[in-house]
Amino acid sequence: MMITILNQLKEFGVHSIISDEQIILEILEDNISEANQIDGLINDLLNKMENRNFKKVLLECPRLHLQRLNCTKAKMKIKGERVIYRSSLRHPINIRKLDYEVWPINERKSVLFLSEVMDRNIDDTAKFLMSMKTELPSQVQRMFTVYVVENEPVGVVFPHLEPDRDKEGRIFWIGIHPKFQGRGLGKDLHLIGLYRLRNDFNAVSYLGATEINNNPMRKIMIDNGCIESKNTVISLVYSG
Repeated sequence: MMITILNQLKEFGVHSIISDEQIILEILEDNISEANQIDGLINDLLNKMENRNFKKVLLECPRLHLQRLNCTKAKMKIKGERVIYRSSLRHPINIRKLDYEVWPINERKSVLFLSEVMDRNIDDTAKFLMSMKTELPSQVQRMFTVYVVENEPVGVVFPHLEPDRDKEGRIFWIGIHPKFQGRGLGKDLHLIGLYRLRNDFNAVSYLGATEINNNPMRKIMIDNGCIESKNTVISLVYSG
């Protein structure tokens, strides 16, 4: 029944991803039709949560559309606001002399380095990688991309193709090691991610999102040629 609801939502332009214990819903287009039907289907999905193993439903929706989703707005809690950026990947990307390596996600050095970059303990880092493996099983072994400067790893970016989005590239997560922050390396790391999306994943477009108050990341995306969407996106969560 839950899969049926997700398929019906897909017909109305609502993208979904099923993870270990949560369902992620996205409405990222500036125009949607049949808001009442979408609202009803999301309401049905939330009602089904009580009898399932899923603990959360996450939703990202443009602010202007949220006002039309009355049941959804009443049941879900707003947890943030993000800005969407888009870019075409049809033209060559020059990464100059930037070096990078692709590491296996299962190796201990990968988990240890990522835990330092994310400032999380080993267990939490391993769970993060497991969630990535669950969501993107066919791509995960190609995603762990490490930016290397003078033979030293300085940051991590995880490029991937978004399932069912017609060669749309995204970045699952990106971060510079605390020891190297403040040196302007984030722009190069993001550019490496875009380069890999185009050259290694055959993406034809890129969609990126960041918190509305994350000005450094917003500047990075603009500097790398991404165009800011006019409407911000509200992040909501429902815990069953």
